Amino acid sequence: MKKIIIITIILIICFLSNSVYALEFSGNLTYSSSYSPFSKDLSNSLKLEIKSFHSFTDQIFLEGDLVLRYTDRFLDQPLFIMPKEFYLSTYDLIPKVDAKAGILIESWGSSDMFSPLDNFNPSPFGISFTEISNKLGVWAINANYYIDNTTYLQLVYLPNFVPNHLNEEYEKQLYLGIFAPQFQEQGLEINSINLTHHIPDQPVWGVKIGKSFSSFDAYLSYYRGYYLNSYPQQVEPIINNSGMSLNVNLSHPKRDILGLEFQGDFPGIEGATLRGDIAYILPEAWMLQGKYLLKDPYFKITLGADYTTSSNLYLNLAYVYGLTYEEGTDCSSYLFLNANQELDYSKFTPQYIGGISLQDGSMLHSLGFNYNFSDNLSLSLSYLLVIGEKDSKFGQVKNNEGLFLIGEWSF
Repeated sequence: MKKIIIITIILIICFLSNSVYALEFSGNLTYSSSYSPFSKDLSNSLKLEIKSFHSFTDQIFLEGDLVLRYTDRFLDQPLFIMPKEFYLSTYDLIPKVDAKAGILIESWGSSDMFSPLDNFNPSPFGISFTEISNKLGVWAINANYYIDNTTYLQLVYLPNFVPNHLNEEYEKQLYLGIFAPQFQEQGLEINSINLTHHIPDQPVWGVKIGKSFSSFDAYLSYYRGYYLNSYPQQVEPIINNSGMSLNVNLSHPKRDILGLEFQGDFPGIEGATLRGDIAYILPEAWMLQGKYLLKDPYFKITLGADYTTSSNLYLNLAYVYGLTYEEGTDCSSYLFLNANQELDYSKFTPQYIGGISLQDGSMLHSLGFNYNFSDNLSLSLSYLLVIGEKDSKFGQVKNNEGLFLIGEWSF
């Protein structure tokens, strides 16, 4: 954490010293608001993102992306100031090698959302079905070696594992809701919970080889690391002054992931693109209270195709087996449709996102529009509706239902 603070201070100094460092700037200011009928909660957020670029030589560069955000969203961190990315990059300083080192965001996978191969960077608290999740930067090294014009080898190395950020109060409520009823059946009334997190101190790394063919690109990868979300390792009731409490030890199981990703022309449909991410996951066996939470290897899959019609209607259809919060035997199948229509002589773009669980039929629907005032100023409004029983696949995330407003100014 101290390293992050130091880098943030250095980055802010760099941003404020344009004349000294000759940095090139760009960025965006985003206001977002949401109202949830489920919790009757109205929340607002303001985010400033500043990107900078400086060339030391024709081969060595400094790049940065600073994020300042304020929110009054319930159970979220009110003030957030941190470099999203801040790194040195070199291009062909060593023949056929490009490299980056610093705070990086490493995205693996061809899918826009829910890729099972995108596992290096943690996510902030919360989940969104209407926009791509904002990843958090981590200390990392990325090196690409270009074997020839169509083939490259990539190595990603993280000296320290960084888990997903989950709000502590939300996490306590989550585990209290899971374990308290179990002990109530035994006649024990649990009135509080204590969480202890054990973060693995081993590095995380991955290697990928990619090749371009005439009509598509394909990649094989191997990831060695941990689950970004924690798993309970030990649960123990104890007696304290206020009654019965529960101690829960949490940690992160190891996992190895063999990956295949591809993207290219959809066979037989001119102008259509086919994308796919397939992950074969080998988890560390993880047992709690005599039951395995993780044991056998399993697949997670995302397959999608997108196409733009002659009338500028964009369509994206995706099959997903295993959402980001599903692992092991919890994985199930979903279909998603993303569509938006560009209108001639209009600044409005109607948008729709829909999903259905093929296991229980629960659904989500997001209907809205985007309005471009100019090339650098836009406004979007949408409503997300979740349909399903409380314990259904989408019904479990009904608290994401609501009205969303986003305004963005780029500069």
